[in-house]
Amino acid sequence: MARLLHLKVSLLSAFVALLVLGLVMVLVLDRHDSSVTTPAVAAVQRTAGQPSASSIYKGARDGVVSITSTGGGSQGGSPFQPGGGQSTALGSGIVLDKKGNILTNAHVIDGASKVTVSFGADKSVTRTAKLVGKDNSTDLAVIKVDPSGLSLHPLNLGDSSKVSVGDTAYAIGNPFGYTDSFSEGIISGLDRQITAPNGFGIDHVIQTDAAINPGNSGGRLLDSTGQVIGINAQIATDQSTATGEGSNSGVGFAIPSNIAKTVVSQLESSGRVSRAYLGVSTVTVSGPLQGSMTGANSGALVQSVQSGSPADKAGLQAGDRRQDVDGSAVVLGGDVIQAIDGKATENADDLAAAIG
Repeated sequence: MARLLHLKVSLLSAFVALLVLGLVMVLVLDRHDSSVTTPAVAAVQRTAGQPSASSIYKGARDGVVSITSTGGGSQGGSPFQPGGGQSTALGSGIVLDKKGNILTNAHVIDGASKVTVSFGADKSVTRTAKLVGKDNSTDLAVIKVDPSGLSLHPLNLGDSSKVSVGDTAYAIGNPFGYTDSFSEGIISGLDRQITAPNGFGIDHVIQTDAAINPGNSGGRLLDSTGQVIGINAQIATDQSTATGEGSNSGVGFAIPSNIAKTVVSQLESSGRVSRAYLGVSTVTVSGPLQGSMTGANSGALVQSVQSGSPADKAGLQAGDRRQDVDGSAVVLGGDVIQAIDGKATENADDLAAAIG
């Protein structure tokens, strides 16, 4: 009897132990599941207030116009069609205000004898535009139409400095004449450089894989809240295989809205953009130029100084000894610019950027 009682107690103890173990496992799993699901719920809550793509499109489409340039535009100046030779160019524009000012790319209207702007959902309302001003160095231009009788929907330029790689991006414009086309992608890169119509470099450009094609030039690049963060300008193409117009390659470029803000204000006030000017040509102090050749390990070695320029008045001097360095002729003995206003200039590009 005692042995039987002992067996029953042992079985009861084992049963209780199993119950306790099961309860502990349930609690552990419950805590594990809670720790996994909580961040996901939080993520949904963080993004729930953002507008949908369709609502962004509805809010932006009325502020985008179609621009047709006759007798100029893409003739030899378009990043989409190098040397194409069309007499009519199609582009997009951004309504800036109720006064009829419109922002677009300079290459869209460059050399045009007539510029026509089309408004409305079907772009059936047209106005002839006049040039307010253009800046080929940033590929931006402002044109103006008579606003009487028009329902204009301006959209403010946003802050492009807040853009990050991986952010959602939307492009809206008139590619190949398909009005108010809307495409979605991401910000693929920042601080890219593209070539302006006058051959100068445009810095800090935004790269996106949102579809951009001929006719998108001058249109908007929007962020996930619908703010304008860039003006679509170019696409990358393989020049060795390109025939005729380039088309979407997944590598598109937009001029940042912060650059556009500065340019637009000057174009509207004076029709042109004034830039800083130093008056020197330089080469980067690197490789063999470092050390005894220049007395410096970095900076911009002055090669020439334009007479009467700010650099000349400030006393900057070029050298007088021409020497072959790694196959290139370099003038030695001149000043090395290593800082501007206390900010280091490691190379010639830094110098150009600081002056710009």
